[in-house]
Amino acid sequence: MNKKIVFALIIMGLLAVSAVSAQNSLFFGNNNDDSMYQVSLMQAFMHGEYNGVVTVGDLKSHGDIGLGTFEGVNGEMIILDGAIYQAAADGSINVMSDNEKIPFATITKFDEDAKIDDLTAKDFNDLTSQLDKEIEKYGTNNMYVIKIKGDFKNITVRSVEKQEEPYKEFTEVAAVDQKVFNHTDQTGTVVAVYFPEYMNELNMHGWHLHFLSDDKTVGGHVLGLNDFKGSGQIDEIHEFNMILPTDDSFKNMNFTEDMSNKISSVE
Repeated sequence: MNKKIVFALIIMGLLAVSAVSAQNSLFFGNNNDDSMYQVSLMQAFMHGEYNGVVTVGDLKSHGDIGLGTFEGVNGEMIILDGAIYQAAADGSINVMSDNEKIPFATITKFDEDAKIDDLTAKDFNDLTSQLDKEIEKYGTNNMYVIKIKGDFKNITVRSVEKQEEPYKEFTEVAAVDQKVFNHTDQTGTVVAVYFPEYMNELNMHGWHLHFLSDDKTVGGHVLGLNDFKGSGQIDEIHEFNMILPTDDSFKNMNFTEDMSNKISSVE
């Protein structure tokens, strides 16, 4: 066969493979340039690294949706539509000022890459299983943020009391100072953040969900839910940036321990 024809066939084959790969990626289909920005790492947080690294004002410059906590683990953080909320240990919801400090958070600028028009779930596991199936279409080695809006017959959330130095590891904090709230008939938004398995301990593998009600009176880290009806918006993310703590406790921290079981136990 003529060498020019063989070469042309090879090029056509490569282009066909590239086209199929692009079709299976939300990122390439929409030419997004999203990045996930993270403050500190989950492993350090689990060891008790709760001193602030950046301020709320700093964090806002990196996106408009995400989750995290505040200095001393002072409640749960929900970032939605550019505002940063605190779900406090007393159950209240507060908009945080720009000078508040943050020891751990993840944030991105939300761009809708795909939609889930009719999303229903009988409980927490059913919801995360459906989210898993959705991202399998595009690749489970990507990062994702899914904005889930709708009605919850019941939702269980937690917050945590602010800690004082010397800080305990977070497994101890969750065992002693976690406050759990059960709410019925809520309408609101779940911010669902997904990290792939190879990023475990840098962050948490799988889904991490925080909730905020539409009336801004209920929120926190989601522990459970029942009878959800609503929709979802998917943002596929391919870039990761992180800022690390600079204090001596982080510099001298021992990271040899496998924290995966401890991380799973508090999520």
